Amino acid sequence: MAGETELQFKVIKPSDALARVIEVEIGGKKLITPTYFPAISSYGIKYSFLSLIRLLIFHSYPRILFSAYDFHLLPLKTKRKLSYDINEYSRKGGFVFLDSGIYESYWKADNKWTKDFYKASIAEIDFDFYSSFDVLPIERRSKEFEKETLSSIIFSRSLSDKPGFVPILHGKTPNKLVSLVREFVKEKPDLCNFIAVPERDCGVNIIEKAQTIGKIRKILDDEDANNYSRILHILGCGNPMSLLLFSYYGANTFDSLNWICNAIDPDRLVVDDFSFLELINCNCSICTDASRCYTEKVFLHNLLFYQNYVLGIQSLIRNDGIHESLSQRVGKNILERINRLII
Repeated sequence: MAGETELQFKVIKPSDALARVIEVEIGGKKLITPTYFPAISSYGIKYSFLSLIRLLIFHSYPRILFSAYDFHLLPLKTKRKLSYDINEYSRKGGFVFLDSGIYESYWKADNKWTKDFYKASIAEIDFDFYSSFDVLPIERRSKEFEKETLSSIIFSRSLSDKPGFVPILHGKTPNKLVSLVREFVKEKPDLCNFIAVPERDCGVNIIEKAQTIGKIRKILDDEDANNYSRILHILGCGNPMSLLLFSYYGANTFDSLNWICNAIDPDRLVVDDFSFLELINCNCSICTDASRCYTEKVFLHNLLFYQNYVLGIQSLIRNDGIHESLSQRVGKNILERINRLII
């Protein structure tokens, strides 16, 4: 499909494992991975969608992921103003990832959210990446689910001429997710330059999740004619140790709500209670600014952490240090257990 702007992928630094630094160029902007998109959602969050997206735009955070469902529900006048602000943010270099809104509509039990509404939102926003209108495997037989998933992905791709399309694949079990990815890559290789899977579908524990991600990475690599430059996005993943481990096993981009819901401890790399920031005793430029209110301080502290952290992961990969870093944090025996079940 001809696009308004070309999407290009380039491996900057491979590694002896599955990790790599990839440059994604779109619309004259360059995104270096591994990287993190702070997600914004109206579900389970006590802060307004509008206030959160405006905070990210105001502070020029370089990446945003938000739901078309939340955007669609805004009053018309508010939508027009926000659309203008998002377009300006994108024009100035920010990356916009538009999610289909299935997460929000499902948990809010809103069955009125349709592909037509998603199509309308797509026409109103200047995004860089947009996801497929994903199909959840709930109450669906495997064959029916696979057929609906493929059909929805193909339909979603037709909603825009922009090249930054990201199919989302789900699975009732990790094995079924891996199987679906394998079949999808074989059947639609032209739609697999950038795919996404939810972390929660990859397993029940960190080892199983890493194994699943490693298996998916190998599938993408085995079928890749572009020098192992396909992008794997992990939805709903914001735990710092998970970002490091999953990057080692080939994941490239991540998003989560952790920056809104928790306080991140940069020394221990753990996700703490939102009220624990003072206990972390952080000396970053945000935490030492006494003029900020507590809530804003937590948000900006977390955002600063994620930005520095993904740059650190990139540096580890560039300098062949990610294996040693992980070995020190999780143990070589854990990595060996994961490795045995990926091959």
